[in-house]
Amino acid sequence: MLTEVELFDRNNLLCLDNPANFQNTMNVTGACYVPSSWTTDLSNEWVLATHKPSYFSGYIFRGDVRNPLEILESGFSLSLDVPDRQNRYLYRLVSGASRGNTGRYGVSTSVCASACTRYAMNMFSVHNMSLRYFDGYIYLIDAVDFKGFAIPSLRPNDPIAIRFPHLREVHEVNFPNPIPNFKIVGVVYFPGVNSVTEPTMWPEYPPKLMLAVNPYYSASFVYEQEKTGMEAAKVVVDRFNDPRDYPHDWVMV
Repeated sequence: MLTEVELFDRNNLLCLDNPANFQNTMNVTGACYVPSSWTTDLSNEWVLATHKPSYFSGYIFRGDVRNPLEILESGFSLSLDVPDRQNRYLYRLVSGASRGNTGRYGVSTSVCASACTRYAMNMFSVHNMSLRYFDGYIYLIDAVDFKGFAIPSLRPNDPIAIRFPHLREVHEVNFPNPIPNFKIVGVVYFPGVNSVTEPTMWPEYPPKLMLAVNPYYSASFVYEQEKTGMEAAKVVVDRFNDPRDYPHDWVMV
């Protein structure tokens, strides 16, 4: 049974040092983005879709306030809606979103690590004022073999969307399938933060992230046999840290 001490042990940590990639995983090897303008129904009268969604496969992040040991044991499951709303649920499941907001439908993730921080926060009230603190975790997920619905930011004028314009096209990636625990690469956090024992806030735009490797992670890479745990995670980190992947149009302002 995995423990928090083992998960965050210094020998189980790797470093993501290319913010251009962990703030935009569309740059990372393995990413595949298919915008709606590329999809087609081939003039097939039997196609029932009312619009053409965009798709993304690759590495993504997800914020969650649950204990990491629970997540790494079970993965991310779908949050089903109540039975009397089954038809509405099925519609959102096949269409990806309603007005760009998936709510509880599917497994919501993002191509941007910083965009996930608000999903790893708890909220409490003091003197009728709502306060939020960072008490959760952000997970790096290998969805190279999955296909999710790519959804643009609902707030294109938010500071994070201004800083990272790619979020105006792809902010959320919503998966209509569960994500098993062995496709979670690990937990990312800002170095120097004791994320295990006390709640804290991330820097707004961290220059690097530590990765606590999920020992259950498993992946097969091009022309290679299946790798697991640290061996597989090192391949992913090499992809993220590749300096050739720095773009020139939106890199750190």
